[in-house]
Amino acid sequence: MRAIYLEEPGEIVEKEIDRPEIDSDQLLVEIKSVGVCGSDVEYYRSGRIGEFVVEEPLILGHESAGVVAEVGEEVEGFRRGDRVALEPGVPCRKCKYCKSGRYNLCPDVDFMATPPSDGAFVEYYAHPADFAFKLPGSVSLEEGALAEPLSVGIHACSRAEVGLGDRVAILGSGPIGLATLQAALARGASSVTVTDVIPFRLEMARKLGAERAVNAEKESLEEGSFSKVIQTAGTAGTYRQAMEIVERGGKVVQVGHPHSDEVAIDPNLPITREFDLLGSFRYVNTYADAVAMMAAGKVQFEPTISKRFSLGEVEQALRYSSENPDECIKAMVNL
Repeated sequence: MRAIYLEEPGEIVEKEIDRPEIDSDQLLVEIKSVGVCGSDVEYYRSGRIGEFVVEEPLILGHESAGVVAEVGEEVEGFRRGDRVALEPGVPCRKCKYCKSGRYNLCPDVDFMATPPSDGAFVEYYAHPADFAFKLPGSVSLEEGALAEPLSVGIHACSRAEVGLGDRVAILGSGPIGLATLQAALARGASSVTVTDVIPFRLEMARKLGAERAVNAEKESLEEGSFSKVIQTAGTAGTYRQAMEIVERGGKVVQVGHPHSDEVAIDPNLPITREFDLLGSFRYVNTYADAVAMMAAGKVQFEPTISKRFSLGEVEQALRYSSENPDECIKAMVNL
């Protein structure tokens, strides 16, 4: 079968490899749609994200959906031809984090396209059945692939306890920010303000339901004016700003990783305003909710797909995503 490898930073190579054999608890999935994530772009560009370093050829891609081609002998509830979204992080299921229900914190998680685990830019992928989720007829395979970024948004909103009447600010309107916007609205937020510096993304935020879409280079947000603030931009400035604009007793959730080892903040803010400062890492128990939200029409992802590519065009998809921020939200690879 065909597989697309990151041979080294800036070099993508197509190879022919064996079709995987499945274990008794796995599905063999014929991959149909894979979203290009910012992490894929960063691995392609620099070969590393924080402590995760590409030291040997790696298959990228972790936002995926496809069709079941084979079913393991111990698997129940699936059959050939089922359309499924694949949750990319498979934990050990044995550690204290897994047993307490916080498997996203498992130190031994096997996560697609994170060294040393290969990802989904392949024709077939073997995956545990309990981390595959059936797609109803109303949900496309492309939408199924995007259950992954939606899951990030759902988990961030869960950490923030977004609910009825909340005034929410989301800093950053890239794919994760826009997914978080839709998740917040679905949870009953009374208003959502989104910031960015790219007008195209701000316009998309308005189309998806943001009450305000603020260009951060031209306008400031009022201090202490939001009950919940979720930072998805991944800059030192937004990391700090999130703590400045939350109200007393509110919640700040940090999702985006600042591209800096140090962030200067006012250490008095968390004390005198007594807000909760929380991290949000990937997601846990969100995929079923993500698929249900899509099926119910509570979220829209079709408008965020900016351009489509074939499996042989993975490198073009990666380059398009990184080189066209003024027109690209999500590149999609379809097999």
